[in-house]
Amino acid sequence: MYKKILFGTCLTDYCDHIFNFALNLAKENDAKLWIYYGLGRLNLDETTAENAIIEAETRVAKAYVEQMKNAGFDNYAINVSDGDVVSKLSKLARNAGVDLMVMGTSTDTPLAMGESTNTGSLGPITAETVLHAPCPVMIVPPSMIPGLARG
Repeated sequence: MYKKILFGTCLTDYCDHIFNFALNLAKENDAKLWIYYGLGRLNLDETTAENAIIEAETRVAKAYVEQMKNAGFDNYAINVSDGDVVSKLSKLARNAGVDLMVMGTSTDTPLAMGESTNTGSLGPITAETVLHAPCPVMIVPPSMIPGLARG
């Protein structure tokens, strides 16, 4: 059903669970997995910005490539950019012909153990992406994090 899946990461521990979901979805659908990390507006000179992007690409690769390799998955691409995250994420999805975007609820870990499960709205990046995305956006809820599920 899905041939191109875009996973937006913030490189936090919370994103590890969303990545696992996106990776499994990509494997099940024999889809390409695009991993996107946005740096935001850097306001740096070109050389410094390029170096920041290269450093961030290395961090993304360190966070996810070994796990994909261990899962026998090699159909992926890593994309890092500076600028408005929502615009860049939506543009990548449009230009790559992405079928589905996978995101979490926020860039912060949504709940500490023992806290109320009545969380507020989505984080600003996820909320804006839902409004501007050129394809469906799947939001992985905090209840899918091991240890937080109820019932």
